[in-house]
Amino acid sequence: MKLSAKIKSKRLEIIQIVEKNHALFPRILFNDLHGYDLDETFLEIVVDRTYEFMPEDIGKIQRQLEQLLDAAIYVFTPNQLPDSHREKLLATATVI
Repeated sequence: MKLSAKIKSKRLEIIQIVEKNHALFPRILFNDLHGYDLDETFLEIVVDRTYEFMPEDIGKIQRQLEQLLDAAIYVFTPNQLPDSHREKLLATATVI
């Protein structure tokens, strides 16, 4: 199954994993800088932190999403994105 189809079919589970780990608003970083297609086996996701968020929550989200989607997942918060590209990356990110 294509990664894009997995994301569509498991959208609610993805959101639940993100929210359970003190983050919100998961978005796919899909841009020309990285040049990947959703058919590939990895995905970059950016999430917004809540007040309860702890640094280890990134790893928890990443591991749980990797198990769910059977793909390598890289999770970032907006502050972890390069300053020079942050606005462009966030503007082109696709909401899950």
